[in-house]
Amino acid sequence: MGTWAAMDNRRRTFVVAAAAVALVSVLYALNIRTAPLGQHAVTAMDDIGEAVAAAVASAACAWAATRASGKDRLGWALMSISAGLWSAGEVVWSIYEVGLGLQVPYPSLADAGFLSAVPFAFAGIRAFWGSARGTSSRWRVWFDGVIVALALTSTAWAFGLKSVWTSDSPTKILDLAYPVGDILIGTILILAIRRASQQQAGRMAFLLAGVALYSIADSAFAYLTAQGAFGTVGSILDTGWFAGFLMIGLAAVYPASTPKPATQQAPLDLWQLALPWMTLLLASAGDVYSSVTGHDIDLFMSSCTAALAVLLTVNMILERKEFLEMLRDIETARSTLNREFKTALVGIKRFSRQIQDTERLELDDVRRLAADIHSTADRLDRMIEGMLETDDDDGLEVTPGIPAAETAVVAARGTY
Repeated sequence: MGTWAAMDNRRRTFVVAAAAVALVSVLYALNIRTAPLGQHAVTAMDDIGEAVAAAVASAACAWAATRASGKDRLGWALMSISAGLWSAGEVVWSIYEVGLGLQVPYPSLADAGFLSAVPFAFAGIRAFWGSARGTSSRWRVWFDGVIVALALTSTAWAFGLKSVWTSDSPTKILDLAYPVGDILIGTILILAIRRASQQQAGRMAFLLAGVALYSIADSAFAYLTAQGAFGTVGSILDTGWFAGFLMIGLAAVYPASTPKPATQQAPLDLWQLALPWMTLLLASAGDVYSSVTGHDIDLFMSSCTAALAVLLTVNMILERKEFLEMLRDIETARSTLNREFKTALVGIKRFSRQIQDTERLELDDVRRLAADIHSTADRLDRMIEGMLETDDDDGLEVTPGIPAAETAVVAARGTY
């Protein structure tokens, strides 16, 4: 109760909305599973429910775009278009299946809506990328991206992508487009989360959950279609589309905290740092699943595993190299600071002793000694400021109005 009382109205509303989404999703899945009102009712609620969920996500993203600015506004606008296109595709599907009582042709205009949503989702998530943080800077983010993409591909291969690839379906290219699109979106989303600010983290987490849910449904659809087993009655896996788009809607209305000014860039959270590597656990789960179910690990999976092993080895070497370089830089900076501080202090002591030991000083002498003291202190401050500017890529910034020496002490305490 104390946590609830501490929330503002918007956060309370969001918690209630999230609980409602969880409850409705469970009821949706139970309805598909048990079919209490008959086959036709299940089909209608399944199809219309998915279209409504995607439309809600589109509206929520459009609302978020009106309240955001810069790249975030572009990102939510593109996500709104993506969800809207998917909803349009599901409306076409519903017209065939519910309105006309016909089996949906494959491919159809519905698939055009579903697949055209992919590039907008990809571009929208890419727009959310913030400034590089930690090891997500420069080319390393793409190195991580290759690892994530390979891990997700290996996982998808074990859980159905192989069956789609090896099938004799005349629509195999279209069948492959769904899981491949999800792999691309999942990869770019994980990299976006790696670079997300602390104010974006909550929204990105809900967005990841939504994309993961509808990706599972997409993969199931592609697998069942390739096997000719996708029936007219909705599968319980359809809940992935319904709940996934509602989660995207929740991401759009997530109550972001007020940005807090800081003297240095915030470090990566542990879950952000570990998230790309969690995909390797999924790849391992795919290998275990293949072994348990009696499926042979073929050349493609073996190649993915070997490539991941090579990339991880290279990544570990690079990280160790960067760590050692960082330690050397810290030691060099410490030695330089110690030497310069001692030199400056000796100079200040000498000047102050001259003032103290002299019985009477002319005004010009006082000004000269004061200028020497100021020059020594200013030289030290410029030296520290130059060192901090060299480390800008690591997130250190000199705050206006605060001496560089003080900033260096604060940064050192907060970083190491």
